[in-house]
Amino acid sequence: MTRPIPKWGDDFLFASQDTIREVQEKNFAATLDLCFSSHPYYRQVFEKRGLRREDIRSLADLHKIPVISKADIADDPQSFVLQATDVPEEMRVQWDVMYTTGTTSGKPTPFVTTTYDFYRLIRISARMMQLRNVRDGDIFANLFPMTVYPYGGFHRTMVASYATKLPIVSPLPGNASDFLDASSSSEDVVRTVEKTGATILWGVASYVRRLLSIAEEAGADFSAVRMIFVTGEPVSEDMRTDFEDRLRRLGAKDPWLCISYGATEMQAGCIECDRENGLHNPAPEEFYFEVVDPDSHEPLPDGSPGLVLLTHLNRRGTVLLRYSLGDISTRTREKCPNCGALTDRFITAPRRADQLIKIRGMLVNPDILVDLLAGHPGIAEYQIVVEPGSGDAALEQLRVRVAPTKDGDAAALEEELKAAIVEAVHVRPVFEWTEPDNIVGVKGAIKTKRFIDKR
Repeated sequence: MTRPIPKWGDDFLFASQDTIREVQEKNFAATLDLCFSSHPYYRQVFEKRGLRREDIRSLADLHKIPVISKADIADDPQSFVLQATDVPEEMRVQWDVMYTTGTTSGKPTPFVTTTYDFYRLIRISARMMQLRNVRDGDIFANLFPMTVYPYGGFHRTMVASYATKLPIVSPLPGNASDFLDASSSSEDVVRTVEKTGATILWGVASYVRRLLSIAEEAGADFSAVRMIFVTGEPVSEDMRTDFEDRLRRLGAKDPWLCISYGATEMQAGCIECDRENGLHNPAPEEFYFEVVDPDSHEPLPDGSPGLVLLTHLNRRGTVLLRYSLGDISTRTREKCPNCGALTDRFITAPRRADQLIKIRGMLVNPDILVDLLAGHPGIAEYQIVVEPGSGDAALEQLRVRVAPTKDGDAAALEEELKAAIVEAVHVRPVFEWTEPDNIVGVKGAIKTKRFIDKR
């Protein structure tokens, strides 16, 4: 049985596969026409490879276009912005520019959205709220910080209010700039959530978890909260349970944490309709995903894990074809057994393709360490640091920085976690006990850096 569609949604997600594919092909053809005529980067690629427009007749020929990465865009981000002049004004006006971090240079990369793109984002957001079962009476709490460089999390949260006509409160946590005097402390944010009766908390997982810890210490009343939307960081099932347990202790009834797989290059995210059926593409007419072999970039069949690629089907600002999101996941296009949607879904949690590292000769997946620490009820904040040895014969160290909860027993916690880490990755860690602000207090940071390799 499919879920009733809220009044702000539409039925495209529940259309047949043939209908979805027809719209995808139509949008792809229009975008490809513009890439051949007006896209600085792809015009050079097509010329270099001897590709003509007729060589790419449909999405089945998409594999002829080379895969790109974040580094390619960072080298010359303006070359990925369409320069079309013979299109409607809405497709030429730059509505806003968001920035993505994580490049090797450390300089944020701009991502341009036209007025036309922004109109599409409102529809995409409506679909996301539809899948998440947002309902009349909900109030969003935007818990993303305002930063020097505009970014999707902060601004696109407000698009949900535009799409649903529901209220949103933005308390502006953090203080990214000396010129910003409207920000709030975490204690003020807790009070804002209380007094507004916010029903949906929306932010980066690490900050929301910290906020819930502060709310517990203050004895706050979060009984109105029914959902948490998180993005930007991996969330394990243990961590999800920890969030929901904390909310119950704050008075919430049957709360649910909903995960999003988002990216600046989407200005949106693939999201859950429940906790068991994967991350849905909310706009298959806008976003086309491939799952390919990480080395050969050859397409893989549904059900096989591989590197996730994104192609924009209907953008007029920054336009990317076969862009590697840098993650490994598994796709299905089978009907969702919970909500009935026929859009594609990622059914395994995305993980970084390049995440395996060696520590003292052992191949370690950092996600395993994060999962051990993220949902632990005795931990307020944590950070994992790999440090080089200090001398020729010294071994590198796995340092675990931990801020225990207010009532946590540090000695017992260290013994428990040390045994769990040794069993999981076969490397004995060194523990460092500190205060939460020493881990999350980096000025201007959107999310806490959980894993640092200093070698």
